[in-house]
Amino acid sequence: MEDINFLISKWEQILQKLENNNGKVHPIEIGKKATLQEIEAKEKELGYQLPPSYKYILNNLGKSISFYYSFSEDTIIPSEFKEIYSGEINWNTDFLQNLNRLADELMEDGEDYGSTLRGKLEFSHAGNGDVYAFDMSVESDEKPVIYWEHEEDKVTYVADSFIDYLFKITELGCIGSEKWQLEYFLSDTGLDTTGPAAGKWKYWFESFSETTLDDVKNSMEQLITFVVYRKKLDKETIDFLQKFNRNELFDFLLEELHKKEAFNDQKIICEIIGRVLGIYAETWVRSLWEAKQDNIDTRLRSYLTSMCINKDRGLSLVINFLEQESNKKITGYEALSHLGEFHSRDVISWMENHVKFPVTEGWYQLFVRSNFSWDDLERWTSLEEKHEVTVIHALEMYADEKVANNKKPHVISDLPTKSEFIDFLVKLRAKQVLKKRTMAVENLIQNINIFY
Repeated sequence: MEDINFLISKWEQILQKLENNNGKVHPIEIGKKATLQEIEAKEKELGYQLPPSYKYILNNLGKSISFYYSFSEDTIIPSEFKEIYSGEINWNTDFLQNLNRLADELMEDGEDYGSTLRGKLEFSHAGNGDVYAFDMSVESDEKPVIYWEHEEDKVTYVADSFIDYLFKITELGCIGSEKWQLEYFLSDTGLDTTGPAAGKWKYWFESFSETTLDDVKNSMEQLITFVVYRKKLDKETIDFLQKFNRNELFDFLLEELHKKEAFNDQKIICEIIGRVLGIYAETWVRSLWEAKQDNIDTRLRSYLTSMCINKDRGLSLVINFLEQESNKKITGYEALSHLGEFHSRDVISWMENHVKFPVTEGWYQLFVRSNFSWDDLERWTSLEEKHEVTVIHALEMYADEKVANNKKPHVISDLPTKSEFIDFLVKLRAKQVLKKRTMAVENLIQNINIFY
């Protein structure tokens, strides 16, 4: 029983460590111990003798166990292990399944799929639907633990036995059950807990702690790493970033921008440049328009332009680019991704000649983000159907955001009295043919107070 007590103690330590660092933790839940009679009945049902170490655990620990954790978003996991975000162990005798039967069913369906399931006995599964199983075709009492990928119909060797699997996965911090979390430590002989990757991971896991803004606020490099990792830039963080030397900050951000390959990493760095440095970066941003730039996404160039260049000049640059690149066949999502950060009514004027059905694909969102006024509402509802529908969806979105109070919608300029707004909506409702649009406008009428 010492081995079982050791495992439970390690699991409790792992979960406590995560909890101490604001991770999400689901405590250990252990089912009743299996009797020898229950184990024999299960073996008869399955047509297999269960592996000795598995039976030992069922008999001395429990027929089922489950626990789970996920790291706090403020825990900066090393980039070489970026796919690891959680950990768990689970099994349940109710999961036990002779996979020969599933393979037969798949063959009967005429699928060239599932042949690797033969001779396997499922005992658990990963969150993505992949399977943990014993390879019962191996001629030994203990049976290896394998992982079956349901999309690839592929088998990966994980451990020599069930008890071997438990000790190795525990040594690695009980990292998540999906293969992409395990593969850093997988070799031809299964989980490798002694190699260089495992050594780095275990060292980090043993010493990690949640990173807070206070921990990194005095180091430019650490603070930027913190922001890029979390993909979140709030006012408090901006205030700390603005305390650093602007030349040094700008140079470091450009260096990081050129290192990053993922769009979301580049995006948050551009957001730092735009919101922290602003006009200071104008010369560089202008240079992005003067020569062919292959190392920055055009959407990011448009964002930087909205933040770092005079609004009128910047908007002109982006609109000219959109019209030239798209040959005037501009999609709503494309327009939103390039013009959404200008928050300018001039964008609404430009949209008038470009909006098209379906307006739900970016156009009405752009209308809202361009700080529409009462005049815009009146004008657009006097134009074509596509303009009317844009207004209806835009008012719905505006109302939803105001209720949620999470994006703090702008105040609609020149908004008339409540009764005049209702009259406007009543007339708009009367013009609608489709029931869903009529109902949408009626809902706005019923909730008119949201706008005041």
